[in-house]
Amino acid sequence: MLLRSLLLSFVLLSTTLMPASVRADETAVRAELVAQWRKMFDARDLAFSAVVNTTDKKGRVTHSEMRVNWPNKFHMKSTESEFIIIGDHTWMKPKDGGWMKFPMSMKKVIDQFTPEVMKASMDGMTNVRYVGDEDVNGIACKVYSYDFDVKVMGFRSQGSSTIYSNSDSGYPVRVITDGEAMGQRSNTVVDYTYDPNIRVAAPN
Repeated sequence: MLLRSLLLSFVLLSTTLMPASVRADETAVRAELVAQWRKMFDARDLAFSAVVNTTDKKGRVTHSEMRVNWPNKFHMKSTESEFIIIGDHTWMKPKDGGWMKFPMSMKKVIDQFTPEVMKASMDGMTNVRYVGDEDVNGIACKVYSYDFDVKVMGFRSQGSSTIYSNSDSGYPVRVITDGEAMGQRSNTVVDYTYDPNIRVAAPN
C-alpha cells in the first residue's frame, strides 16, 4: 500500500531521542541523520512528489505515486485507486469511477506523525551508520543505513533501510527499505522530487 510504504520511510527518522546503549560514533551519525529529517518534519511550506516501487517476495512490483503539501495535504495514486487527504477530509477515486467523498476520514493516518510515534520508532533503530557519498538522479547525497524493529500504525515491521539525503538541503532523495510487515516481506524504493509548484487541492 502506497501510504504504508511512505509512512514507514517518514516515521523511522523523526525524533531526537537516542537510546543510551548506542556507541558514541553511532550516536553522532544518528544525531546528524535525525537533524536532517527533523528539518523536513518541521517544514510548513514543503511541496514534493514521491514515486514508490515495491517488490514482494514473489517478484511482483507495485507502482504508486504521491504528491504532498506538507504537512497535511496528500494526493496518492496507484493502479487501483486515488486518494486525496486534506486535513479531516478524504476523497477516493476508484480505477473505473469518479471522485467521491470517502465515508471514513484518513486523518488518523496523518495523525501518526506525533512525537510519541516518532519516539517509539527511533527506539527501534539500531546499527545506524554513515555509508559514504553518492550521486542519485544527479544530486549529491550523503548515504546512511540502519536496521529497525518498530511498530507502525499498530503493525510490527523489521528490516533495514538506506537513506540518500541531499548534501545541501538534508532532505531525502531516495529511501530503500528491505523489510517484513504483516507477514509480508518486500523491497521498497521511494524517490523524492521537491517542487514548490506542486499543489494538492480537493477534487472538483
